[in-house]
Amino acid sequence: MPKQQLKLDSLPDIALAEVALTHGQVIRLLTDLGFANGVKRSTFNYYVKSLRKLGVPFDAPAERPSARRRIIYGFDDLMELALALLLRVYGILPDAVVVGLQKFRGELRPIYHQAYKDIHSAHYANAFLVMAGAKRRSFGGLYLDLNLRYSGGQLIEFGPPRTLSPFEALCLYAQSESPARSYLPINLSSIAGMIVGQCQRIPTVRRGRTRRHG
Repeated sequence: MPKQQLKLDSLPDIALAEVALTHGQVIRLLTDLGFANGVKRSTFNYYVKSLRKLGVPFDAPAERPSARRRIIYGFDDLMELALALLLRVYGILPDAVVVGLQKFRGELRPIYHQAYKDIHSAHYANAFLVMAGAKRRSFGGLYLDLNLRYSGGQLIEFGPPRTLSPFEALCLYAQSESPARSYLPINLSSIAGMIVGQCQRIPTVRRGRTRRHG
């Protein structure tokens, strides 16, 4: 999971359409957030480029982009890429995950936007966890359940995705008994907040001859 923690309620309520990063900026952003997982920058750079060839986070281009045109990543692209990096196993993204992210892309993108919106205007009430002798913990945000199921170490099912309240996410975690269900709900609001917050620290992309996806 990403290592950086941000105070989400302090994030600006920006227009997500303003998010536009070059490949180099994306590598810097994801590395700063901990997605590189200790690997060399060159290795991580190659891995992200390899995902792009597979169609993540946007459809692979029919032809190689011109050297004068930069590929631009928008908010949706960054969110899908973050999910892909979270779902990799031993540095490899299972084929079923690639197919699932592409198949449900149309359903997931509105959820990404709702996840960020939820930081400023909570759709679900916070859940609270109380333990004797310990401070009460609060859990907020919009959670994503990708319905990932494994059998014999192999991913056998992906989707359909659904959103969960913090309370539903905690219940699903506590009541999950099947060994086939090994991937639990993701706090998508937290990921959206970290991405947008880190984008504010990266110089703005100059508009020019660019190829924008998403």
